[in-house]
Amino acid sequence: MNRRDFMKTLSIGAGATVVGAEFANQTIAALAAPQAALDAQADPIHRALNRLSFGPRPGQVEAVRKQGLENWIAAQLDYEKIDNSASEARLGNYPTLDMTPAELVALVGKQEGDVVRELDSATVLRAIYNPRDLFEVVTLFWSEHFSIWHQKESDRLLKTLDDRDVIRANAFTNYRQLLGASAKSPAMLVYLDNAKSDLKHPNENYAREVMELHTITIGKYTETDVKEVARCFTGWTLYGRAGKQPGEFYFNPKMHDNAAKTVLGKVIPAGGGQQDGETVLDMLALHPGTAELIAYKLAMRFVTDTPPDSIVQAAKDAFLKSGGSHKTVLKTIFASPEFANAGPKYKRPYEFLISLFRSLDVQIDTFNLALLVLLRNMGHLPFDWITPDGYSDYAANWEANMLTRWNTAINALGNKLPGVKVDLNKIAQSQGVTIAPEPVINFFAQHIFGRPMTQDESDAIFGYLNKNGKVDLTTDAGRRRINEAIALMYASPAFMYR
Repeated sequence: MNRRDFMKTLSIGAGATVVGAEFANQTIAALAAPQAALDAQADPIHRALNRLSFGPRPGQVEAVRKQGLENWIAAQLDYEKIDNSASEARLGNYPTLDMTPAELVALVGKQEGDVVRELDSATVLRAIYNPRDLFEVVTLFWSEHFSIWHQKESDRLLKTLDDRDVIRANAFTNYRQLLGASAKSPAMLVYLDNAKSDLKHPNENYAREVMELHTITIGKYTETDVKEVARCFTGWTLYGRAGKQPGEFYFNPKMHDNAAKTVLGKVIPAGGGQQDGETVLDMLALHPGTAELIAYKLAMRFVTDTPPDSIVQAAKDAFLKSGGSHKTVLKTIFASPEFANAGPKYKRPYEFLISLFRSLDVQIDTFNLALLVLLRNMGHLPFDWITPDGYSDYAANWEANMLTRWNTAINALGNKLPGVKVDLNKIAQSQGVTIAPEPVINFFAQHIFGRPMTQDESDAIFGYLNKNGKVDLTTDAGRRRINEAIALMYASPAFMYR
């Protein structure tokens, strides 16, 4: 979205904003420079944190500067050594997160809504508070790559297992391990209908998507390959409520087509049983087409919507040489000049909301259904994309909810979001900021944008702040006015990019 389109989008909805037309006009007046030009002026640590986390928390830029960015990245990649006990303690009231498959399956028709809400809420809270910043970003990436709509049938229960035992457990392992875990995921087996695939009626849904979306991509296989792969995965199913191990994967040899198959030109001999599917996964996991897909998508997530061939090729080579090591591919991308020189990338709604809350060091009620509704209304509630292609990473697909973002920022600063508490005074004091209008505004500008304000931005912010005379922070009206001025910065286009 260019500057003109951004202004046009805001102008259309200006009259509906909760602060009114005056605030709308002031915001539009602040949009003076193209975002690429502004981003080039930003603190490189701030820029990196906007890509490698969901945005910096108060004081995090300086903490990373002292640690050294390379050291911080290395520590984030070695995430298990980072203590996340405090953030996990926030999830103490979510008992379904730790339930066994049998315990979850036992909730069929009873507390399914609770399971969904607890997983959604935990995902949001972890993204905000977990100090394993990069882990949460990478987890979101893989969740969307192996996308499962958690409202389909028993996936209301089983997606919790997939999130815990497939995605989070393998976010930093290697692609063959993650692909194999996903293929056996009860949630994926239900979502793509493989749980009911047998030798008489092989279901082709998983066979098609595992090649088109998860690995080699369309154009590198034939319809015959789809049929043959479907035969290879017959019998890959899960135990039902009355089964031996309810809610868990198992291979049923009675459902399996044990005849010979040919996949991508390779003959898979008869009598292979479960190994037929494992052989297919071995073929797909390290296929050059898979390497290119993962390289492109990771470069797209961390660098730009249209990553140049140079970074894609470097990441692809790293994938193939390392046997699909996620860490190796990520290190290659992070060390590249393309990453260092990447321009601004538009935040999707989830990324916007999480970055807003991290930046404001918000305190959130344990159960906050209002936030889940907000994310759904913005079109980016976790695990809520119906089709298996997952949420889009292209900016052009997310440009229609500008007014909602704007009002969300304004409402957050006004403590008008249910169950969300913001204390700007506490943030300023914790960072040693003098509590006076100019130093507070300048601090938040640097904190929000990673750079000082442009002259146009400064004129708009201070013009709004002092419109009725110099603001007095000892009064309720003065404090409310400075909160609104800071809200203007959070609602501006500069904060919509990472």
